[in-house]
Amino acid sequence: MGSSNPDIRNEVDESRGVLKKLQLLIPGFRGYRQLEDLRVADALLRKQVSSYLENSLSKLQDFRSSLATSGNYQYMIQVSSEVSRLQQFQGELLHSEQGYSGISPAIRIDMQKLNSLYEYDYTFLQGASDMLRLSDMSSLDLSSQQDVSKRLSDLEAAVKTMKNAWEQRLLKVEDIKLNPGGGT
Repeated sequence: MGSSNPDIRNEVDESRGVLKKLQLLIPGFRGYRQLEDLRVADALLRKQVSSYLENSLSKLQDFRSSLATSGNYQYMIQVSSEVSRLQQFQGELLHSEQGYSGISPAIRIDMQKLNSLYEYDYTFLQGASDMLRLSDMSSLDLSSQQDVSKRLSDLEAAVKTMKNAWEQRLLKVEDIKLNPGGGT
């Protein structure tokens, strides 16, 4: 391939919108066309993030156990706090109202609102993905207090970012449910 021919993979990747990125991250995610689709996609998003939460919790609990086994109690409170935050958030995620009103599933949703919701969904999912990555402490040098403190601080920030994105997303879903076709 000559230098005058653009790499089609780059063009395809650059042309992907947020919806396509979501579809790549969540199997079965088609997007929202109607309020019924909103309910189905909401359930898929919750399932994916719940899986990330389960994996993160498992990694943090393993890390907490390894700290206890090695007698390194310095970070136990911080790690236990993050485990508690994740468990609390998992409960909120699983028990908060679903994105569906049930009134009229044939209502078409305004595209601008949909694009905004996709942004919130993607931010939420990315936050969950960051949290999962940061919860893997297996490669962390426990003798470096600075590295461990930074990782735990980054993890706490990622959890807060994810929770904030979730709260903003719930507000956006509620707005769509109240005003499916028009402005806010």
